[in-house]
Amino acid sequence: MAYHPSKRHPIRRLARFPIGFLLPAVLVLAAIVLFPTLYLLWLSVRHWIVFQPQQYFTGLGNFIALFRSSAFWESLRVTGSYLLLTSLLSFAFGLGLAISLSKAIFARGVVRALIILPLLVPPVVAGFAWKFLLNREIGLVGGYLFPALGITVSLLAHPTLALVSIVIADIWSKTSFMFLILLAALQSIPVELYEAARIDGAGARQEFLYITLPLLVPAIIIGLIFRAIDAINTFDLIFVMTQGGPGTATQTLSIFGWKTAFTYFDLGRGAAIAVVMMVLAVITTLFLTKRLQR
Repeated sequence: MAYHPSKRHPIRRLARFPIGFLLPAVLVLAAIVLFPTLYLLWLSVRHWIVFQPQQYFTGLGNFIALFRSSAFWESLRVTGSYLLLTSLLSFAFGLGLAISLSKAIFARGVVRALIILPLLVPPVVAGFAWKFLLNREIGLVGGYLFPALGITVSLLAHPTLALVSIVIADIWSKTSFMFLILLAALQSIPVELYEAARIDGAGARQEFLYITLPLLVPAIIIGLIFRAIDAINTFDLIFVMTQGGPGTATQTLSIFGWKTAFTYFDLGRGAAIAVVMMVLAVITTLFLTKRLQR
């Protein structure tokens, strides 16, 4: 009888189809994404406090307790403010830098490299650097520049300016990402479109509104979605700079969830906060996609 590898080896027969190539990736994805997500959902509907022996199913009890908590709504407000400020300002600065550096200027390559450098700095390192800069005693900005200008307030200890300081640090760290996406999109726009527009008498404003901006919409969608999700999940930068203080002025949902789970050891309610963050990220993504596609 002739030897038929495909009949005696099912794995080889399976490898002939796309699923055979996708199966390893699907298994890894299920292990690192699907299982933790399902476990998070399971944990969010249970009453589980570390130092209490009883664990039981509570249904929507954790979510109802959150919605009745003023601390949760305050954290949601701070998260929304942080999301809007960081996403819109990163987009504005990234677009301005991309348009400026898409043209032929002196040392354009060097300037692009310098703009990308902050993206290579880990958020924890960036947080410590900005915390040191804004330090009222020895910081270059908080300790020397501000006193020379007559400013004596400590930014990270001020209820309003603390959030502004974190937003500035985030924009410094993450604008490079938006810049790269928009610069790549700008360079893919055919030059012939601009030449035809100039022949028809269009100015720089008309070129931007009717050529550049419409063709940048896909890149804008991608950039804003990633920046919004990153803002919702930001933890390390805020924790290093203020740990959510002063008071709850910079306590986003991520900081609130960490405190709930690892300071008060309420794992069930901490998981519920993580589920709310996940739902918020999905809603934000759908909103941006539908709005910007119009």
